[in-house]
Amino acid sequence: MPALTFLAVVTLVLVGFLFVADATLENGPPPIVTSERSGLPKPWRPDTIQTHTAAPAPAPDMSSQAVLAAQPKSGPKTLSKIGSAARAARAEAPRNNRMQSTGHQQNNLFDRFSLKDN
Repeated sequence: MPALTFLAVVTLVLVGFLFVADATLENGPPPIVTSERSGLPKPWRPDTIQTHTAAPAPAPDMSSQAVLAAQPKSGPKTLSKIGSAARAARAEAPRNNRMQSTGHQQNNLFDRFSLKDN
């Protein structure tokens, strides 16, 4: 507790010195007010607010020769060929048993780290 008493006394003495210094010292001139912008040019601002609007785009000409040439040429004959070729390739592809083996592996990990007694 003596430390707190010492700090209180020192604080009171320092505050007293502030009051004595304020009473005895004479007031000085007011502080000099300066601007951070002295010597700099005035900032540029646009004269008016301009709103830019765009005209709507014209509708595309879907009957031009370039558009007609770029369209894919397909008919019912080519679609049937693609369908039968895809069915034949699917029939020849090996079956994927990945889901069965993955499921079994997850069950083993669950049993290994579970809290139940084995």
